[in-house]
Amino acid sequence: MTEQAPVMSRRERLRAQTFQEIEDSSFAIIDAEGVHALTIAALARSMAMSAPAVYRYFPSRDALLAHLITVSYRQLTTAMSEAVDGVPRGPRVLVGLLVAAYRDWALSHRRRYGMLFADRDDNALADESARTPLHQGMALLVDLLAAVQTTASAAPTSGDPVLDGQLTLWAGSQDRAGTTPSAAAAAILIWTRAHGVISLELAGVFENATIDAQRLIDLEIDNAIRPLVAAVP
Repeated sequence: MTEQAPVMSRRERLRAQTFQEIEDSSFAIIDAEGVHALTIAALARSMAMSAPAVYRYFPSRDALLAHLITVSYRQLTTAMSEAVDGVPRGPRVLVGLLVAAYRDWALSHRRRYGMLFADRDDNALADESARTPLHQGMALLVDLLAAVQTTASAAPTSGDPVLDGQLTLWAGSQDRAGTTPSAAAAAILIWTRAHGVISLELAGVFENATIDAQRLIDLEIDNAIRPLVAAVP
């Protein structure tokens, strides 16, 4: 017999509804004005609530931001995952699709992307739950790059013993222990290079230039992957 989900009381339904309204209203403020405009007072005004009423749901602005950051990372990771799930293509193509989805989400959610990477709040990011979805997104990229490397007899190291140790620790922090340093390096290089291009694109640097940001990113992906597929002489 299938178990039925517990029926929420009226009080629980109202609380869940208000919680969702707080989330939606917070994102509306961020999307319109940026994360710095989000205060408990501003949120309360936008919802016709009192600030003490908001504090019943989130004990501080940092707690609210930690929740919004977690939700945003989850949205970003979901967009990346959906871009490659079930796609019958090789790992190099899938890496491109994954990074393109990352860029598309950033362009569609400029202020939220800024909240995650440009206007970072260290207190909010201290919450471990805010980091987990990003780790999941990086794990997708690492797995694809590991698959790229299995197709060639490439060097498993970055060529720098000290960096190799750091890359090994980083891969372990992403729940990808056993990843070669060269694959971990490729993942970080692709992410940082894509982030750099996207950040410049969001800042309008390419608006008056005949430069296609996506083509730049594709070039950076190829450059980062090349050591994984170059056979050891």
